[in-house]
Amino acid sequence: MKSLLKTAAIYIALGGAIWGLIALVSPARGEIVSHAVGDTFKQTIEIIVAVFIFIGLLQVWVPPKTIAKFLGKESGWKGLILASTVPIGIGGSLFTILPLVQTLLEKGARIAVAGAFITAWAGKLPLLPLEIHFLGWKFALVRLGLLIPSAIIIGLSLEKVMERRGKP
Repeated sequence: MKSLLKTAAIYIALGGAIWGLIALVSPARGEIVSHAVGDTFKQTIEIIVAVFIFIGLLQVWVPPKTIAKFLGKESGWKGLILASTVPIGIGGSLFTILPLVQTLLEKGARIAVAGAFITAWAGKLPLLPLEIHFLGWKFALVRLGLLIPSAIIIGLSLEKVMERRGKP
């Protein structure tokens, strides 16, 4: 945790220094940067608070044996398929997905499920209409069709690599 806080402090200081330089060179642009940072912070903090509430409820209400049953080693292919399909329909950002995946791992989900979950989440079904508009329906359907098997392969590969490194 100390390392994470140190890294965050470095990024904040670096960002503040860059903003300060911009504000010195061009006060008008410095003001634009300030508004952009403020707006982004407001949006992000709302998402983070909501996600932490959801994750807190998940940690309290869902027993580890339930997560292990559906997403752990004993779930087998069903857990991988579940983790490769459900996240496709989930929107949000990494601020929402990564803490959720961490909680699932802490509750007994297997590494392959975590890898498949993150990979499938990147497919984002809510963006499908936009993808069809710009890239065509054939492209979108082929990509979507490859997403689930790819998520499973990536999840299993990640699990193998982690096991070889001694991190189950």
